[in-house]
Amino acid sequence: MVDLATPCQGDNYSAQQGCFEGPEKLLEVWFSPSAQRLADHQDLDYFNSSEEDDGSSNNDDEDKSEAIARFSPPRPHRRGEYPVHHHHNANNINTGLRVVPRSVWDDVLALVKCTVLNVITNDHVDAYLLSESSMFVYPHKLILKTCGTTTLLLALPRILEVAHQYCGFEKVWRVFYSRKAFMFPERQVGPHRSWDSEVEFLNKYFDNGSAYTIGKVATDQWHLYITKPADDVLHHNGVAPLAVESSSPKRHAAPAAAAAVGEMNERRVDREIISSGQSTPVTVENPSPFGTGHTHADQTVEILMRRLNPEKMQKGFYHDPSLTELGTVGGQFVDQLTGIGALYPEAQIDSFLFEPCGYSSNGLQDDRYFTIHVTPEPDCSYASFETNIPVEESHATAGDGQSPIETLVSQVTNIFDPESFTVTFFTSHHHKDNHSHSHMVRSMGSMPGGYKRSHRILYEFDGYDLVYGHYTKEQQQH
Repeated sequence: MVDLATPCQGDNYSAQQGCFEGPEKLLEVWFSPSAQRLADHQDLDYFNSSEEDDGSSNNDDEDKSEAIARFSPPRPHRRGEYPVHHHHNANNINTGLRVVPRSVWDDVLALVKCTVLNVITNDHVDAYLLSESSMFVYPHKLILKTCGTTTLLLALPRILEVAHQYCGFEKVWRVFYSRKAFMFPERQVGPHRSWDSEVEFLNKYFDNGSAYTIGKVATDQWHLYITKPADDVLHHNGVAPLAVESSSPKRHAAPAAAAAVGEMNERRVDREIISSGQSTPVTVENPSPFGTGHTHADQTVEILMRRLNPEKMQKGFYHDPSLTELGTVGGQFVDQLTGIGALYPEAQIDSFLFEPCGYSSNGLQDDRYFTIHVTPEPDCSYASFETNIPVEESHATAGDGQSPIETLVSQVTNIFDPESFTVTFFTSHHHKDNHSHSHMVRSMGSMPGGYKRSHRILYEFDGYDLVYGHYTKEQQQH
């Protein structure tokens, strides 16, 4: 049985439990492909309704329970059926999930077993720095990343309930859940005791999910659960979903099976997979399912590093009272000392140095983010880097022959000097003329700094491509 006692503000639950499990659980729940399309996708007539319509009717608890019990098929609703707290404007301020009160998010995070350390915000997103990693709240999506023995998935029902109660959201457009193999899987609790248990839990809430395990070596594997985008989004702007033939259609049909390039180790927990390899349609009129105003595809890059350089860890990520304070002041000191602050010089950064060691940071740059979390102890050293800032925008080739993704990876790994690391590079099908699988694969060859690629795969999903690569220092190869 999982203990759901609320942690105190600033507590690090995992540290108290004696578990420094670095690899994070990462959940993304999208209620629309973009903030601009929320009203259409969720059928929110009240975005343009008068204030007298707001809160004109109250729905009872039974209705809400039915609405969140299974959050995939849309359920019709009437104008004014839900309490409305939206204040719509061109900059997406105070719309969608961003209207949810801080106290409500605190309660959600208590289910996860973590607390809020600090919050930064801009016109597009709220970034929560947590005692165990990070949360990013956009109008149309929530990204929650937690490490240690946190119970992230136990908060999923409440997240869906909050989205329904405060925003009137009735359906999910897409869900991503991923994590690297745990270092100490026996210490996990609740649904996180095994990958199969996590998938079983997610399948209780979503009809259209598929699960994958990627990688050769069990200790370095990466797990992914992904749902197919809601079909009604693809009908917008005259774009219809691709027809996929199936001899026995299922209510819980999973997304199109991924097409892999190179050797792969894949385990599908959900067996109801339609074999097509097709992706979200792309046209000249509608080059992206993510709305207008985006000059680059939707991207997410993760760099997951193990066995970090002990000297660099001792110098940069342990608290030395003679040099700096703890908390945000110490975090700023680490940013300058290690070069983290130079990764995105224009970003707004919120960082935190823990006692006796450990570091976390969030960064915001317009409507994009990056986040870094470091566990420096020698027995379980681990660091993670994640961003959705397009690499073509932030790390364009500087004439040294490296691709943008190689430049970014090199800059990050230079800070931590890991013995091995995994890169996952998600990118949406955006501009058809620039979409090249072979370019993606070539862009993640052997990395600078003496790292040799031991594994690389290309997966093709509905609307996204994923390149996975695992790298080790060449002197470790025999």
